[in-house]
Amino acid sequence: MNLDPQKFFIGLMDFFSILLPGALLTWLMMGEVGPVVLGDRYVKLDGAQAWAAFLFASYLFGHLIFLLGSWLDEFYDWARRYTLNTQITLLARRGRLLPWPARALIWLVFKRERNLAVERASKIKRQALGPIQAQDAVNTFQWGKALLNAESPASLAVVQRFEADSKFFRCFTVVLLLLLIAWPWQHQWPLAGIPVVLALLLLALWRYMEQRYKATNQAYWSVITFAAKDSKAAPDMATEARNPSHAGGVVFHLRGGTAEYLLVEATNDPAQWVLPKGHVEEGEEPRETAVREVYEETGVWAHIVHDLEAATWSVDGAVVTTRFFLMQADGRGLREDKNREHVWLPLQEAIAKASHIETRELLQTAEQRRSHVAKTSMTANRT
Repeated sequence: MNLDPQKFFIGLMDFFSILLPGALLTWLMMGEVGPVVLGDRYVKLDGAQAWAAFLFASYLFGHLIFLLGSWLDEFYDWARRYTLNTQITLLARRGRLLPWPARALIWLVFKRERNLAVERASKIKRQALGPIQAQDAVNTFQWGKALLNAESPASLAVVQRFEADSKFFRCFTVVLLLLLIAWPWQHQWPLAGIPVVLALLLLALWRYMEQRYKATNQAYWSVITFAAKDSKAAPDMATEARNPSHAGGVVFHLRGGTAEYLLVEATNDPAQWVLPKGHVEEGEEPRETAVREVYEETGVWAHIVHDLEAATWSVDGAVVTTRFFLMQADGRGLREDKNREHVWLPLQEAIAKASHIETRELLQTAEQRRSHVAKTSMTANRT
């Protein structure tokens, strides 16, 4: 029988993801738990009996830890649902931005992830399972692993390797959480160790989420690659295509009661100053595009206050119509396009600095609309 090193490693990691966390918890808690469970027999354990009891307890606790750790997948799924694409949608449709601690946590794991791979893999799954009405019988990740098992065991092994790592750190996170809860009641444990355990807990949670993220994305990328080779499995792009269009934002913030407007360097000419805008991608609404483009080009989160008129621009020799929105800045995120500078300027300075007449006209229209909205809001508050 041939030994596959890759499968052996994955099996070993799966085994140790149960045994090692269970052994760690058993070793740390056996002085307190052992006498309670075994009574007088605990002090009589020695040699082979002691090792047998230790391994049994390690394996048992390891499985219980593994069971508790499965609930962390719910936390991971919540975080995955609030990656950049969802934050853009929330801000575009509801004018709401996630609190910065949540945004920071999500960025640490997912960076600029927009879930494009899982959405495409989900469409491939729906088309593949649609004829047998089984689209909802299995989630996209599990279906992707089943497909790779049939089509490319080597690709599946890569996914499983990331998954095995994530399971180990998931269980390790549970152990550290249990220790953090029990620590204050263990008088022989120094209180100075609590910050160390807390730091290890956060790092283990981070590593678990990162490895699970890599495992799921690796599965989606492989499914998409196989679909690209098989035209029958690929979604019908012709039916999903949409007419090309652009959207952007005229963004302002208030400084000392004065509105300042956001301009950014043009992509191909730093001497030109323009409004942040870009192409409406597949599946996006113009409002979402405006929020995304402002964030990607300047690192500024902004919500939509009001619609503005559309403007006609020349892009690579083609004339396109761009839908603009009046937007108010909510805060800063990670700067996306670091090669392009941006500035905040009062209206007249922004008009003077703008490179195109369309930009200057939009700035004037935006200020008129902003003033009208502000006056309407003040009147409503008084009444």
